[in-house]
Amino acid sequence: MKTSERVYWIKLVLSIISAIVCVSLQVYVGLDGSIVFMLGSLLYLLLSDLLANMMKLERNHALKIGIGTYVFTWIMTWTILFTILKI
Repeated sequence: MKTSERVYWIKLVLSIISAIVCVSLQVYVGLDGSIVFMLGSLLYLLLSDLLANMMKLERNHALKIGIGTYVFTWIMTWTILFTILKI
């Protein structure tokens, strides 16, 4: 498996974990949705930078790999879990 493919799949898994963290902060701690959204976006930037350092990739390239997958999976998982837990 190529390095970029590993980064892609790692970001997919981390997006689900990030959504769980965001839902937990929003439902149980009571943070506002916009603050949690900014936190999830910040997590993406931090995770991309960390993966770039770990996998020895250029920062811009690591930032671009899997951005659509991360955002789509993160928002969909966050929305579904928030809907389930809010009821």
